[in-house]
Amino acid sequence: MQPSLWQPSVELSTQEEWIVKRIRKARLFVFLRKFRHELFNEAFQHELAHLYRDAKRGHPPVAPAMLALALILEAYTGVSDDEVIEATVMD
Repeated sequence: MQPSLWQPSVELSTQEEWIVKRIRKARLFVFLRKFRHELFNEAFQHELAHLYRDAKRGHPPVAPAMLALALILEAYTGVSDDEVIEATVMD
């Protein structure tokens, strides 16, 4: 089972626009939100997907681009694996 491509929305929602206007620190969050579709474009996501071994059993894998973004945020914020999982569930 190969991972699916992550296809997050490109346009900011009304709520996201409101939040982005108020963020003074942690500009990395804003940058990643605005440009995640360019950073993790389809070609790069296919490259990441080739790192996965094709398996017939188990749960479908999480999109590699989403995992990469979570790893960036985990390193930036210094949170634990559990905390970054909880945060990504909100996206």
